[in-house]
Amino acid sequence: MKSMEPKGQSRRKIGALLVDEGLVNPEDVQRVLSIQKKKSESPGSNKSRLFGMILCDLNLITPTDNYCVLEKHGKLVTLQDFLIQQQILPKSSVEKTWNRSIEMNIPFMSLLLDEKLISKSKLQQIVFDLFYIPFRSISDIIFDAAVRPTLSLIINKEMAREHRVIPLIFKGNTLVCGITDPDNLVFIRNVNNQFPQYRFKPLFIPFSGFTWFYKMLYEEAWAAKKEVQKPVDLSLLLSFCVTITDPGGQVQAIASLYKRYEWVRQLLGYPAKGDRAKRFQTFVAQSHERITREYACTAVEFSLKNDPTQLQIMAYPKDQE
Repeated sequence: MKSMEPKGQSRRKIGALLVDEGLVNPEDVQRVLSIQKKKSESPGSNKSRLFGMILCDLNLITPTDNYCVLEKHGKLVTLQDFLIQQQILPKSSVEKTWNRSIEMNIPFMSLLLDEKLISKSKLQQIVFDLFYIPFRSISDIIFDAAVRPTLSLIINKEMAREHRVIPLIFKGNTLVCGITDPDNLVFIRNVNNQFPQYRFKPLFIPFSGFTWFYKMLYEEAWAAKKEVQKPVDLSLLLSFCVTITDPGGQVQAIASLYKRYEWVRQLLGYPAKGDRAKRFQTFVAQSHERITREYACTAVEFSLKNDPTQLQIMAYPKDQE
């Protein structure tokens, strides 16, 4: 498997982001760069560990810290991106499975296994290399009914149902949580902020294992939350943005922006115009090409803006020289 580690200046930028977030200091960054350099120069070495993973090895940050910082600054390599870029699955297959996961309300990771598109051992290797988090079955985890009140207090059934995150084991001050999607790590960070006295340890689990343990813990079957009509805070939806450096390689990021765009249009009462995902991808690619050429930059930030007459797609140059 080829490494997805950015090189040179990009590595330093990731280190700088972690420094800016107060998670490490500049000396830690230099230490990791030195480790990576020695590893790459070692005879027979054909794989370089990701920058954040080495920091996790050194217990300087947690996998959750690493994910949330990279996600916040648009530096994250998603599972979908990785499968396409490493040619593990065809782009068309990844996009089809991603769309089916949304339609069926099943996490993408679990659908890959359910449809036998990838072996469990291969998936375990990929997610550990990308996120430093193991993937395992929960059939050998013994449920302790005595800790049900504590587990349910930290993550109640409504939170578990909505986010598909389940508390599995509580020992000492460590809480092992089963997650079904990498995006769940943002939720884990938020819960951890509410309970700083505990150490949250995430573990990827299949969706079938989540529903099984949900029934055991909360004593009722899991069911997707029913849609209810309630006011939506458009400011939260409009605050979403993505930074695009490679339109062809960041298909899922553009798809996420498109979904947000169509969702906001619907909430604002604009008439539906059918599936325009491909046109949206083309628009972003063309805008990226024009702006990077005009402003001599390497990245473009795309966001949404609602004015009195229409919903606009905003694009701003980043890393301008």
